[in-house]
Amino acid sequence: MRAITPICAGLMIGACAASPPATDNFQSAMALFNRAKDLPGFADYVDAFVRSQNAQHLDVKSGCYEKNVGQRIALILTVDRNGRITESYSDSRTAKAKCFKAAYKGAQMPIPPFAPLPVQLAMR
Repeated sequence: MRAITPICAGLMIGACAASPPATDNFQSAMALFNRAKDLPGFADYVDAFVRSQNAQHLDVKSGCYEKNVGQRIALILTVDRNGRITESYSDSRTAKAKCFKAAYKGAQMPIPPFAPLPVQLAMR
């Protein structure tokens, strides 16, 4: 029984790495991002995500850049197992941040290697 305990603890820690944020806030989403960024497949997925979002022009079509001009917005977008952005979090509550959150939420992206997969973006 003692040999099983460390294995179970390891599995529980691994499962926590990709669990969704407990609360609807940017700090929880950032913690999820920090746990996920070193997992296998993460960096390759972010490259595919960026190519997809650039091809879709989600940021440009949204008109969000015209709001709070010059302000930097940090976003964490949560991608589900089907590649859909199901949650969007920002470090700001300005009109620009709300606009970008709405522009990305629900968008279809490539299927991630694990889910939920958080992607961090910075907009200016």
